[in-house]
Amino acid sequence: MAKVVSQVLTMCYRDIYGEEDDAEEAVTLSLLTAPLAATEEVVALFTAGLAPCEIAMPAVLHAIGASKDEIEKAVKKMCENEEKAAALADEDREAMKADRALSAKEREANMASGDERQKVDLDQAKANIDKTKKETSEIGKAPPGGASSGSDGKGKPGGSGGSGAQK
Repeated sequence: MAKVVSQVLTMCYRDIYGEEDDAEEAVTLSLLTAPLAATEEVVALFTAGLAPCEIAMPAVLHAIGASKDEIEKAVKKMCENEEKAAALADEDREAMKADRALSAKEREANMASGDERQKVDLDQAKANIDKTKKETSEIGKAPPGGASSGSDGKGKPGGSGGSGAQK
């Protein structure tokens, strides 16, 4: 129906303004219509990434009655914003990749130093065990020099060997 209306409008324009069909640049009027109910579908297609802004934006703006200049300006601005957003997303991805690479290097360094740290801890634990064994073995030995400190070495108090009573 829109096509027929466009043809009628073109013929009326030419009759009113006196243009011929065979003119070098013949004027052709076209009726641009878009049902307002279709804007939801266009927005859904744009949101899903199935329709680029160059297609979706004019359809929606035309449905609300925007002029051709307004539509072109809005499309240009929207496309520039999308390009900026895509550039920022690319930069973010690059930063995330660099961060992941740095994290991986840090984990590798921690693992390498962790092995060294574990070896040092193990050596320290062995040294502590050796020291403890040495100290426990020295406890069981008699004090150096053979001096008696009130015992005869058998756990009995020293003295005459008797019960303290004389016969």
